[in-house]
Amino acid sequence: MTTSQPGDVIVATDSAEAANLAAEILGRAVHEAVQERGVARLALSGGNTPAPAYRVLAGLDLAWDKVRWFWVDERVGALDSDRNNARAALEALGEVTERGVVHRMRGDADDPAAAAADYEALLRAEFGVAGAVAFDALVLGIGDDGHTASLFPGTGAAHIEDRLVASIPAQPDKKLEARITLTAPVLREARLALVMAVGPGKRKPVADARAGGDIDAVPARLLGEQRNRLVWVIDRAAAG
Repeated sequence: MTTSQPGDVIVATDSAEAANLAAEILGRAVHEAVQERGVARLALSGGNTPAPAYRVLAGLDLAWDKVRWFWVDERVGALDSDRNNARAALEALGEVTERGVVHRMRGDADDPAAAAADYEALLRAEFGVAGAVAFDALVLGIGDDGHTASLFPGTGAAHIEDRLVASIPAQPDKKLEARITLTAPVLREARLALVMAVGPGKRKPVADARAGGDIDAVPARLLGEQRNRLVWVIDRAAAG
């Protein structure tokens, strides 16, 4: 499947403005979800790019006790590792997460495939087995190689359709740990998919993703299949 120029693009002056804009968009999504459904379900990504946005978000006056926190993907390893996605996000958000409900992926499990199946069961219980798993907001990034979530190029992971959560093997040649990740069926159903990319290193990945083409070569192209709202928040350096 090919895609072309999907979603709305917001270009910020710099990374600080991008963080503020992303936090404002996420805050609005939380408020609307609580008003309409009584609960807001967010799936977060880790890494350095969204952390400033999380810190701004935590300063907003929102119904934090109505928020349920999930994760887009996680590295297999210790929960207190510096590379743990949930740890990074929780540290950036601070005490507001303590007022809601946190559902971490168990990257420390001895069997990542079983941990992925357990997380899928959690999603089915949360959203209902008959309906789509539709997060109110899903925060994504894009790697220099064009991956999003932990769906890496050349692996076929972007085409996984028979699971909501998948265990992704390690790639020692690329120094990538094993991962647990949400799959395309979850990504495309989000009511809001917010993609953040800042810095000149993201210029080519963003352009490649938005140009369309082979999804296995650039997994972020699958975002062109979003059924609801897709917003790219990038800075001038990433916009080119």
